[in-house]
Amino acid sequence: MKSESTETNVQRIVDRILDDAQREATALVEQAQKSAETSLANESERARQKALNEIRSGSETNDDRIRAIRETVFAEARRKANWMVLSEKELAVNGVLNEVRENLCSLAHSKKYIRTLGRLIVDGGVALGGGKLEVALNEIDSRLPLDLGSMAEVVAEKTQTESELQISREYVKTSGGAIIRKAEGRILVDNTFEAILKRSEPHVILKIAKVLFG
Repeated sequence: MKSESTETNVQRIVDRILDDAQREATALVEQAQKSAETSLANESERARQKALNEIRSGSETNDDRIRAIRETVFAEARRKANWMVLSEKELAVNGVLNEVRENLCSLAHSKKYIRTLGRLIVDGGVALGGGKLEVALNEIDSRLPLDLGSMAEVVAEKTQTESELQISREYVKTSGGAIIRKAEGRILVDNTFEAILKRSEPHVILKIAKVLFG
C-alpha cells in the first residue's frame, strides 16, 4: 500500500478551493477598502469642522492645538479604516478554511475514502513503531470492510516489527480518519480529519493569506 501524506491531501484541497476563492476574496477586500476610504473622508471632514468650531468659539486659536485635534481624529479614522480591511481579510481566510473543513468531511463519503482511511491507519501504525495496535474509529467507519490484516503487514514491513491491528470497541467523535494507539492505550497517533487539519492549519492559513492577498 503506497503511503501518501494526508497533509498533502489537505494542501491539494486548499489549492483547489483557492482558485475559486481568490476572486471573491479580492472583491471583498476592495469593497472594504472603498468603505474605509469613505469613512476616512468623513472623519477628515469631522476633524475640519471640529477645528473650525474651536476657532469660532474662541476657546482655542492656537494652530498647534488645532493640528493636534485634526491628527488625533485622523489617527482614529485610519485605525478604523485598517480594521475594516483586516476584518474582511480575516473573513475571507476563514471562509476558505471552512470550505477546506467541509471538503474533508465530504471525503468521508467518497469512493476513495476506504483507501484514504487505510493510509491513515498505516501511517499511524508506522509512527508508533508497529506492534499490537488498536484502531479507534467513528461508529459509521467501524462498519467499513477494512483489510486490517494487509495493513498490519505493511506496518510490519516498514517497522521491521511484527504487528497486529484491531478495531477498538470505543467510538471517537470525528468526521473521518482514525486514532491509532498501542494496545495499552498510553501512546497514540491522532489521524482524525480534525487533528490533521489542526496540525496543518498554521501553514494552510499562511498559504491562503499569501495567495489571496499577496
